[in-house]
Formats: sequence, C-alpha cells, structure tokens
Amino acid sequence: MSGLIPLTSRELIRWYRNPVSLITGLIQPFFWIALFGSALGRFPTIFLQGAPNYITYIIGGVLSITSVFTAMFSGVNIIFDRRLGPLGRYLSSPIRRSSIVFSKIFSSTLRILVQVAILIFAAMILPNGLRFENGFSLFDSAVLITAVVLLALIFSSLFSIIAIRVTRMETIFGILNLVNLPLIFVSYAMFPPGIMAGWINSIAKYNPVSWSSEAIRTVIINGTLTGSQLANVGLWLLYLTILAASLIILTYVISERGIRD
Repeated sequence: MSGLIPLTSRELIRWYRNPVSLITGLIQPFFWIALFGSALGRFPTIFLQGAPNYITYIIGGVLSITSVFTAMFSGVNIIFDRRLGPLGRYLSSPIRRSSIVFSKIFSSTLRILVQVAILIFAAMILPNGLRFENGFSLFDSAVLITAVVLLALIFSSLFSIIAIRVTRMETIFGILNLVNLPLIFVSYAMFPPGIMAGWINSIAKYNPVSWSSEAIRTVIINGTLTGSQLANVGLWLLYLTILAASLIILTYVISERGIRD
C-alpha cells in the first residue's frame, strides 16, 4: 500500500520523541501487576490453574489488557490528525487512504510489543512475581507474541473503523470509557472461571480478551504443553486470527471508501 512504510515510521518517530506516552502507557498495567497482584497474593492456588502465585496467573491478562488499551488509541490518533491538519494533507496526496489508517494500526502494534517486554521484566523482578517454573521456550514466546499482536490488530482495527465514521473526540472517548471495564471484568484476564458468576462466565468465553489471556497463561504456567493444552491454545489463536483478519479486511474497505477530512 502506497505510503504505508513512511507513515508508520512517522508514527513511531513521534512516539519515540514523546517518551511520556510510553511511561503513561506502562503505569496502569504496572499497577495491576504490582498492587492488584500483590494485594491478592494469598489468592487460593486451587483456582489458579497450576500457577505458583497470582502475579504469574494474571500476567497474561495484564498483557492482553495493555494490548487492548494501546490499540484503542490508534483510532483516537486518526481524530487527532483530522483536528490538527495532517489528515487533510494526507488525503490530498497520492497516498492510499487505507495506508493512513494501517500506519496507525501497525505502529500501535509495535509499541505494544515494547510495552509487553518491559512489563514482563517488571513482573519478574517484583517480590513473589512472575515465575516460569516449567520453563519458557521459543514456542511459548511465539504464542505470547501472536496472541498480543492479534488482539492489538482486532481492537486497533475496530476503533479505527469507529474513528473513520465519527468526527468528535468526545464520541470515541465515550465509547472507550464504555467498553473498558466490561472487557476486563467480563473476561478471564484477572479472575479464574471457577469464581465467576455463571452468566459472566458464559459471556467471558466469547470475549477475545479471554482467548488471548488464556493462551498466554497456558504457556507461561505449563511450559511444554500436553496435547489437550496445545489444542486449546491453537483454538484460541484461531479465533483471534479469524476475528483479526475479518476486521482488517473491513478496515481496508471502509478506509478506502469512507475516510474524510
């Protein structure tokens, strides 16, 4: 797509030159790990699917939530560019309209990978923090990265579609605030299924945050997977892949037809 690489580079350079956005993007998930994880450090291990402590259990959920929140702001950046002027210049140039949107999506995905690496390191150095008791192989790393990236593509695409269709900053922030808490608490990100109310558990099964959290959690806790565990991880990643591919295609079609200054 014409202009995709330079536009993505521009987004990354802008992010690199504003380290405050990186720091603020790490504060909330770090608090989830350090404060929430430590506060529930005596959580009954019978519910933790074999995890040695609660921080090890929730790290997959925290990484997934970080991916979601960062990805959502790719849509916000489209509205910022519309208000501040760059979007109008892009639309009057020979750059493909879809490249404008996908530069936001891909740059946010790369930023998420940096945040994930920092958060994993932070979780490992905390007292009673993240522990890989059964090892952590290259395959496990690939599962973790794949789950995080697919989740980022899903929500960055979804909120880019919304940003293409709306022009008011208040609208997209209102939607962000509306979906944040349900995505966290109606999922398996922070709590095991065994302690959830039945109706929440039923909904959480279909939440992509649950699929990502469970895939990452399974490889972190177990290391080498059994056949059934491998099948479950494969199924969760398949669901994420289908949803991400569908939304990427929809984003391409809508951005080519509908993005405007």
